[in-house]
Amino acid sequence: MIRYFTGRILQVIPVLIGVSLIVFSLVRLIPGDPAIAVLGSRATPELVARVHDQLGLDLPIWQQYFNYVTHALGGDFGISFFYQKSVWDVTIERAPSTFLLMGYSILLATIVAVPFAVLSAFRRGRTADHAVRIAFTIALGTPAFWLGIMLALLLGIKLRLFPVAGKGSGGLDILWHMTLPALTIAIGLSPIMVRALRSSLIEVIGADYVVTARAMGVRRSTILLSYMLRNSLRPMVTVLTINIGYLIGGTVIIEEIFSIPGIGSLLIRSITTRDYAIIQLATLIFALLVVVVNLLADIAYRALDPRVSLR
Repeated sequence: MIRYFTGRILQVIPVLIGVSLIVFSLVRLIPGDPAIAVLGSRATPELVARVHDQLGLDLPIWQQYFNYVTHALGGDFGISFFYQKSVWDVTIERAPSTFLLMGYSILLATIVAVPFAVLSAFRRGRTADHAVRIAFTIALGTPAFWLGIMLALLLGIKLRLFPVAGKGSGGLDILWHMTLPALTIAIGLSPIMVRALRSSLIEVIGADYVVTARAMGVRRSTILLSYMLRNSLRPMVTVLTINIGYLIGGTVIIEEIFSIPGIGSLLIRSITTRDYAIIQLATLIFALLVVVVNLLADIAYRALDPRVSLR
């Protein structure tokens, strides 16, 4: 186990280096000049040149990247062009909102997906099965931004069940504010989870150990939870892990729609203002999140099936 975790941690290093290099190169292709974004369109060429010198934008791009990596290894990710504060401070204070939204979305998606997948699998080929498959296919094809706006209008403005903006002031109020955006992401995420779990359950229903358990008179709830679901969850975990990019993308969009002060909304605004340092750090955080989620998925495999070997 120690060897496995050590190997996975070492794999993070080249991933982060590759991501930082790609993002560093791509953000320089964004149209516009950061100095003009800071000073305004009426800035004189002398002021623009002075800002370029202060920010190091007049150096060759390879030297800019070398300086960025050197300072980043020391924990210095630079100063935000727009906020005039440490990039680390600006970004990390928004991280809890983003991580909470993502975790809450996964929880709601699981709560939605599991019962409908069980219903669809046990009613395979019947009306309930077709209804579930059609409904979740429609949900899968619905754009997240449109769904978020519709839910905000219906549940937020008309029915006044949930707030439509902000992150709350603490405790349960935060969950109350996060419910509507998390539900929006969960509705888009749950169809792939339903499909994976339904297919796996259909295979498990006819397995010999399930038939034997029924013949021995084991309670239905025990058969469902201990025999069927536990042996059917691995494909759903795999699908969820593969679609972590969709989850991150949905989080970025939904944070902007519901005015949640998270890393996603910060990333969108930083692209608009050409705030290179924040874009780079936010992307690195999301890349690290993908690696961590894959590691947690491997641990989940081992917890669900002790026969799985971590190598």
